[in-house]
Amino acid sequence: MFEFLNSLTIWRSDFFFWPWVLLLLLLIPGFWWYLRSLKGQAHEAVKHPGLLLLKRLVGRRRQTRVWTSASLFLALFLTILALARPSFLVPEAHPKAGVMLAIDVSRSMYAQDILPNRFEAAKAAIKTFVDNVPDTMRVGLVSFAAYATQIVPLTDDHAYLQGAVDHLTTDFGTVIGDGLMQSLEGLPSLAERQNLGDEPERFATIILLSDGRNFGGVDPLAALEEVKKARVKVHTIGVGTLGDGLIPGIPLQYQFAARFDEKTMRQIAEETGGTFNFVDSSEELERVYKDLSQDVIWRFGRTEATAVFALAAALVLFLSLGLAQLSRQVY
Repeated sequence: MFEFLNSLTIWRSDFFFWPWVLLLLLLIPGFWWYLRSLKGQAHEAVKHPGLLLLKRLVGRRRQTRVWTSASLFLALFLTILALARPSFLVPEAHPKAGVMLAIDVSRSMYAQDILPNRFEAAKAAIKTFVDNVPDTMRVGLVSFAAYATQIVPLTDDHAYLQGAVDHLTTDFGTVIGDGLMQSLEGLPSLAERQNLGDEPERFATIILLSDGRNFGGVDPLAALEEVKKARVKVHTIGVGTLGDGLIPGIPLQYQFAARFDEKTMRQIAEETGGTFNFVDSSEELERVYKDLSQDVIWRFGRTEATAVFALAAALVLFLSLGLAQLSRQVY
């Protein structure tokens, strides 16, 4: 019978597994009317020598009974909600999906146009990202400068990954293409992801941060073609300075290398279905990573909350019984 009722379209709900049980809420007004009718019955008058004292006692009892009735109705309301099996949506990550975080660790990341410097701001933002994704989401870490290295393979041990972020160090060079390829190698293959759903790119994401342009290694556009073949989405983030002025904290001989290649980074994002962001402050960088933490959530699952409502109903019922007992005490 329950299966039949749940199959009817009219009963479907995103918030209750058995929404048809909510029809029981219609009984509450009838119950309230019945209690009111009982209170309306006439009572025989009684003479009492201490009329003022009696008036005070009756007032106290009446107030207690009001609270008793209110808590009783609230307990009944919560009980019916619990019977309807309430649920709420929670972000979930597929156990075979993953996100690779690729970070530029070239020496130009010590530039201080973003406080305290680009490197520290980027590390803090990455940790914010990890804090905001579901606990079950697999996240990996790749760093690149003179060469690219997979620091942490895909893992749901977020504390371990954040510790690895804290221990990142810088080097000379910027090989964006190698960073892309190393990130791609750490993600599930296209064949694996095609078994997960109709949109394999939803289950593999790269978030790449850089403050400069490519010098050596794999051509970023060649790496882009491989990423597109694998149907992986890439979000790119640029940090630092776009103009021609001097960059604080960077020696003159490295100034040109620290100039950001917006065209290439934008192209990588647009051709893979990702987003491109350029930021010039630590606050903006943290916001971008926080927004991306929501973008890579692949689904929202329903978690039943019946126990929470049942416990609340029980607590309110005990409160109602306590108030009822209090109203019977003789003052």
